[in-house]
Amino acid sequence: DTAAGDQIVDIARAGHRVFAVRAFGARLELVGRDLTGDRSPDVVVRQYSGGMHCCSQATVLGLGPTLVNYGTIDGADGDIEFDDVNGDGVAEVKVNDFRFAYWRDHAFVETQAPDVILRFRNGGYQPACDLMREDAPDSATLHRKARELTDGWNAGNPPAEFWGYAVDLIYGGQADLAWRWLDRAWPRAIGGKDEFLQDLRDKLRGSPCWSPEPGERVIS
Repeated sequence: DTAAGDQIVDIARAGHRVFAVRAFGARLELVGRDLTGDRSPDVVVRQYSGGMHCCSQATVLGLGPTLVNYGTIDGADGDIEFDDVNGDGVAEVKVNDFRFAYWRDHAFVETQAPDVILRFRNGGYQPACDLMREDAPDSATLHRKARELTDGWNAGNPPAEFWGYAVDLIYGGQADLAWRWLDRAWPRAIGGKDEFLQDLRDKLRGSPCWSPEPGERVIS
């Protein structure tokens, strides 16, 4: 521990430092677990920057014949969870996407942060869109959600939970359904739908497993 309250993780081999980090809450986790599927031991170095919101990070290191830095996973304002989602013996990583923090003047407490699953592949962690896919809700559920999530909304920006439900559908592999639901669930008496949907499309571009509206897709 340091005078500033930080912790130091210092990894050495044969008397030589091969990795070091100083940060609030720095610690080792999952020591010796095979996290990449190469049958070699690994370790996770956790750290947290402190402050009201930000930020959690996890660096995955390979402890084979030479130390390998597989990169740092950014958890932003949320947690980083290692969990074997598909039961193959190698842990995936669960995080949240905080790209919507403070979007359209919403308070942080209203932030819609959809779940993202990352899988180790080709030397790094990538979105595992197949593991994120969920079954489509039935029509009765969609109608009920439309009623519940528009209740009390009379003008202005839609409630965060309204568009957040659609975002969850998109991240769950149901993009076509999500865009149709947004279009149909939006109350006819409230304007601004086209402008909002364009803004949402722009915000989603580049997100994990991004899928645009059907009319935007380029088919080759």
